[in-house]
Amino acid sequence: MLTELLYEKNNYLTLLFWLALGIFTGPLVYLAVPLHMFFLKNRGEWLWLLLGFWLVLTFSDSRQGIFAFAKNLKTAMMLMMGVLYFLMPTGKDPMKFVKPFIPFFIVAFVSLIGSPVAFTGFQKTVSYVLLLTVIPPLVDLLLTYERDRFLYHLVMVGVVVLSIGIALRFLSPGFVIFKGERYSGLLGNPNGMGIYGFLFTVLFTYIHYFHRHLFTRNQVIFVYLVIFASLVMAGSRGGLFSTALFVAAWFLIKRDAVMGFIVMALLFISYQIILANFEAIVTSLGLADYFRLETLETGSGRVVVAEVAWENIQKNYWFSHGFTYDEHVLAQYKEYFERHGHQGNVHNSWLTMWLNTGLVGLVLFSIGWLTGFIRASHHTPLVWALFFGMLISISVESWLTASLNPFTIVLVIILSMLGNEDFFGDG
Repeated sequence: MLTELLYEKNNYLTLLFWLALGIFTGPLVYLAVPLHMFFLKNRGEWLWLLLGFWLVLTFSDSRQGIFAFAKNLKTAMMLMMGVLYFLMPTGKDPMKFVKPFIPFFIVAFVSLIGSPVAFTGFQKTVSYVLLLTVIPPLVDLLLTYERDRFLYHLVMVGVVVLSIGIALRFLSPGFVIFKGERYSGLLGNPNGMGIYGFLFTVLFTYIHYFHRHLFTRNQVIFVYLVIFASLVMAGSRGGLFSTALFVAAWFLIKRDAVMGFIVMALLFISYQIILANFEAIVTSLGLADYFRLETLETGSGRVVVAEVAWENIQKNYWFSHGFTYDEHVLAQYKEYFERHGHQGNVHNSWLTMWLNTGLVGLVLFSIGWLTGFIRASHHTPLVWALFFGMLISISVESWLTASLNPFTIVLVIILSMLGNEDFFGDG
């Protein structure tokens, strides 16, 4: 593992250089990094363009002031990725991933007419279009020409992020402890750490299962230990439950695809029964404090904000006002949420998208993602393990409704890999 990192040290130093520019030079980073991206493209280093973009998205989720530059840099990088898309070697159908989303994007753009936040909503809609247009063909390109290198360093970047977070937990705990209470690593909050841990578990599991030659047994153990430690320290119920459901679905579907799918579907449908008995189960195990049972009934304020979201959905049931409308609505209840100890995020991808684009937009959005899973299932039924884990995650967090976060891009990468026959086969 160390040997591979040293072999690519110049490329890792490039990513470190970008971060240093942002931390120490201020606005210069918004010009220097996009220009550097163009030079990387000329050298054919598409891999490090993708990994650098993912890394900046990760730091943009941080609440540490020194990483504030990443919030604007990610937008500049997404636009540059859009420009470089037209210079990228493409395969047979570079638009295959985004095509099923076209009806949704039409509704999303039309919804902005008359929106009180039309300009911001337009920007976020464009960024989502760019993400789904640019990243899948880039993944296809890397799978075709440098698959093993791509997969190995995709894992390594995630491992470095998680490992640094764990190291800081002991060297500088104040840097990675959210509000002095819960571990968040280099992510913005413990729930973000939970989502990252869940999706990285999925990503590494698929890569290791289909390409066992990439990592030694000890390396595999190390990666899983880093992920497990990060999830446990963060204590994110959503992250832990999503990961557990993915692991359960993985073993059931691997044993029998049809029966595994049926069992997991029934389990998900009946999850209310599990939640009804969750408090008793956790208490009997002596884990009441770890799972913060005192906030379970209100979902750490989620019930309050969900009620507000549902109330406003009734006003724009079928069609709404586009991306960012949820932020506009919830901002009007800021003081009300603060009295209930909540910051105002809906924390539910279904409700967020319904509030933003209406029921029509939500259905079309869901069809777009479901198409990606169905396409990948033609190569492996194990993709449905991710599906069930994701259902839990997006039911308690709104990450899927945003494009420029460190989570949605990982889902796009995974589905692009599993939907491409070049991902499978001998190394």
